[in-house]
Amino acid sequence: MTTVARVEDSSLPSGRYLSLAIDVHPDNAGQTRALLMRNRIFASRTNVIPSVLSFGASNDMDERRAILHERGLLSDGVELLNIFEHYRETDWPGDVATGVPLENLSAKLVKETNLPDGRPWRRTYQRSDGSKIYDYLRSDGTPFLRMPAFIFREAGTWPTSVLRVSRAGEVLGEYKSPAGWYRRWVREMSAGHERSFVFIDSRFLAPLIAPMSDPSIHLIYLLHNIHLAGDHRWDSPTTDVHERLLSLVGQFDAFVTLTERQRDDIAERVGRLSNLFVVPNPVDLPPMPNHVRRDPHQVTIMARLVSQKRLRQAILAMREVIAEIPDARLDIYGDGPRREALQRTIEEFGLDKSVTLKGHDPRARESLWRSSAFIMTSGYEGYPLSTLESMSHGCPVVSYDIKYGPREQITDGVDGFLVPDGDLPQLTSRLKQLVANPSLVERMGAAAREKAAYHGYDRFLSDWVKVVNATVQLKNGRTTLEDVRLEVRELSVRSTRIRSLQRRSLPGVHEPRAELRFAGRLIVRGRSRAARIEDATVSLTAVHERTSAVVDVPLEVRHSGDGFDLRAEVPLGALYPSNEDTAGRSHLRLRLVWNNSSWEMMVRRAPVQAGSQAAIEVSFERDEKFTLLRH
Repeated sequence: MTTVARVEDSSLPSGRYLSLAIDVHPDNAGQTRALLMRNRIFASRTNVIPSVLSFGASNDMDERRAILHERGLLSDGVELLNIFEHYRETDWPGDVATGVPLENLSAKLVKETNLPDGRPWRRTYQRSDGSKIYDYLRSDGTPFLRMPAFIFREAGTWPTSVLRVSRAGEVLGEYKSPAGWYRRWVREMSAGHERSFVFIDSRFLAPLIAPMSDPSIHLIYLLHNIHLAGDHRWDSPTTDVHERLLSLVGQFDAFVTLTERQRDDIAERVGRLSNLFVVPNPVDLPPMPNHVRRDPHQVTIMARLVSQKRLRQAILAMREVIAEIPDARLDIYGDGPRREALQRTIEEFGLDKSVTLKGHDPRARESLWRSSAFIMTSGYEGYPLSTLESMSHGCPVVSYDIKYGPREQITDGVDGFLVPDGDLPQLTSRLKQLVANPSLVERMGAAAREKAAYHGYDRFLSDWVKVVNATVQLKNGRTTLEDVRLEVRELSVRSTRIRSLQRRSLPGVHEPRAELRFAGRLIVRGRSRAARIEDATVSLTAVHERTSAVVDVPLEVRHSGDGFDLRAEVPLGALYPSNEDTAGRSHLRLRLVWNNSSWEMMVRRAPVQAGSQAAIEVSFERDEKFTLLRH
């Protein structure tokens, strides 16, 4: 790890710095490593003392801390705490016994688990339906917490009863969700400080922490993963987990993405809120060895062996490379559920002497000094650390151009190669170029290391200083929208007369033009300590259904009384982008953004009164027959 100088005046606001994680294990991949790196940088280069709070039930925390320290992932200036450890001996200060005894489940006991030193840790009970209940134990063997087993990523499994228990075996209180317990710990860890900055790195944990209404607690969420499925357009479907997360964007004091492209996709989806920020991951820039001897035929991958990584495609590419350059080799570092399937693929193509699954190896990065190429075949990423680490070791990357990350890291043809997503022949061709040309590897590797240096600690810390200071500045301006209603007064298409550009020689000659006319009033009720509703922004856009193209529609907005008067007049042709094939339907989207809050709807015509002129609609049927329709 690169030695860095401490910056005494960091400009980070004073306060408690807490990073929340479900599980912090030495063998965890990118997200945990990024979280720990952030805390190491804060501890080594600023005047704050950060802590990492873990929420998973682990009985080996001391062993984990020792390994993390040994590997340099956890520095002396960073505490790693665990919620079960914290409450194991606290006796729930401030809670009063209810007199209700804890139900005796001894007849359903199936397992007792101890700490490594032999002290009791947990009892496991099993119901008749197979579900499990845990009692977490004090050193004297009495339970301090009873909670059903659940899976963080599956909200349907979250328990609806978490019981706090006294040493005497009485129920002290009940949480209807783990969220109540988790928020209590965050508040207790924040007590006594002017303010706390709470970083959440897990999309599964975030809904159990946010929102928190305490004005001294600043919630900062960092999105490490892609939030889109399907074809990865801004409006593509998303998972239930990300749907919950996106519904909470406005509840955070800062919602941080790793790339501007992902920030923009989220802004298109929920509105360009004031709490959206971008902070790319940094990379350790290791010192250059005195003698770097690259194997011109060595190719490397570091990845979890999961379907997302599409490692079969990397193996297929290497088969073609090896057919032309027999000495070429691929080492794949990492483990996961796809290991057996990948091994079968290797054997199926007779590549067992050329392609090797190395498994998990904490020293895998050292192999990058010997490698001449690194392959990234993922279907999607958030902002891959492995590619930056490869570049920091002077090893060029050949990557599919996916969302998100590779395009932000690699300059195609300069410090690596970007290949259209799924273009296996071109991926293979680029690998052949590197494996067959050591001078190209040397040139690209030098540029790659220079690019990695740009993603170093200085830039990373500067970005976070801006974000954390912004959360303080924006706190009083946070908003809540309580009710928003649109009254449509006009939504029609009218024919106007415009001067013909083709007949300028004939003054006074005009041609018809179809024009959209929209008028309405947006009534808004909301609250904020400092923000004024008149400072909110109202926008109208045309959203093309087939391509997801979004076109801004000029909109006159005038604030008055309890809302905004709106008017737009625009040629129909201007509702479609002119630079692509956009045949198909478009819809009008009206959006209100007020700092961290947003509201939107697809514009619909106003209801008409029977018998009125507006109740008659003019249209044409498929055979062009003129039709009148009274509503």
